[in-house]
Amino acid sequence: MHEKSKILVVDDVLITRRLMKAGLAHCFDVLDAESGEDALSMLEALQPAAIVLDVEMQPGIDGFETCRRIREDSRFAYIPIVFVSAREAVEDRLSGYEAGGEDYIVKPFSALELEAKLQKLIDAAEERRRLNGLAHAASSAAMTAMISMSEMGALLEVIKQLGAAASLRELADAMLAGLGLYGLQGGVQLRTAAGVLTRSSDGEASPLEVSVLDHLVTMGRLAQFKNRMVINFPAVSLLVRDMPQDDEERCGCLRDHLSMLAEAVNVHVESLAVMAEARRRDDLIVQVALRMTQTLGDVDRAQRDNLVAGRVALEGIRQRIDEACVSMLLTNSQESLLNRALDEGIDALLNSQSDISDLQDMLSRMVVELRQVSGVVH
Repeated sequence: MHEKSKILVVDDVLITRRLMKAGLAHCFDVLDAESGEDALSMLEALQPAAIVLDVEMQPGIDGFETCRRIREDSRFAYIPIVFVSAREAVEDRLSGYEAGGEDYIVKPFSALELEAKLQKLIDAAEERRRLNGLAHAASSAAMTAMISMSEMGALLEVIKQLGAAASLRELADAMLAGLGLYGLQGGVQLRTAAGVLTRSSDGEASPLEVSVLDHLVTMGRLAQFKNRMVINFPAVSLLVRDMPQDDEERCGCLRDHLSMLAEAVNVHVESLAVMAEARRRDDLIVQVALRMTQTLGDVDRAQRDNLVAGRVALEGIRQRIDEACVSMLLTNSQESLLNRALDEGIDALLNSQSDISDLQDMLSRMVVELRQVSGVVH
């Protein structure tokens, strides 16, 4: 039987802890603590897969401080932390992000919502641990690249690589790879009319990163708070987590270089959107051409069938009139007069059909040309 993941619920209200345990017990092994201090003392023995952490706790340290202390210990740095709070201001979400949380849920919330978020975060944390070895190797390669080329050279190399991106995901990953060449980590959000893509240096962006980037879009072209920096363009937002705030000269260079990188990505996002729109229009044109080919082909066949049927009908009329003339005992002059009138009428009809035949031939040639353009083979 599959072993349940351990979840640590930290809240100073007993009834809240009991409700969370009851709501999550069917899919998780839930333990609880009534304060941040108790939670910290339990971590080594418990080794939880995730932590649900109340923001406001009295007395003692609050949820943000508890999270910061957890993150200071490398043994527990990977554990996903979900904040719960009645406060929903962007400043509170930023505080949760600053402290190191992965998500922020506003009370009241449903147990199903919390369960889904926890499971997704646990799965993502396990995947990150699996990729730690690869990440370490990639970091070493990035540092080697930094030694072998100047930062501007690295920027030009990344901008050159952007042109190979055929999708928003490839473009976002190329931008984050460029960020890695500077020894930095962060997240990027690309926006088009078709939707929004948010990626992180860790792969999939956490819900809290998505929420923070959604709010930071309105903060102007460039904003920095402590070691976090955001650069905004119409289609791109870049969030850097670990700016070297103690080195102002390097910070200045990074701001310039990363602004150029973000601007280049913004141009590529717009280019991808234009190409996607062009492909959509091409597809529509081909579909219209196919429908026109089918319709005109049907009209062509129907009109040719009508021409043939008309000629057959005229011959039938002539034959029936000849038979009628015999049965009515007409004189020769009467019969000649009737036949002459009939011949003149048939000739007039055939002449009009001849004019239509010329138009019909033009329609047939048009159908053949449309089939060639549309790639339809008959």
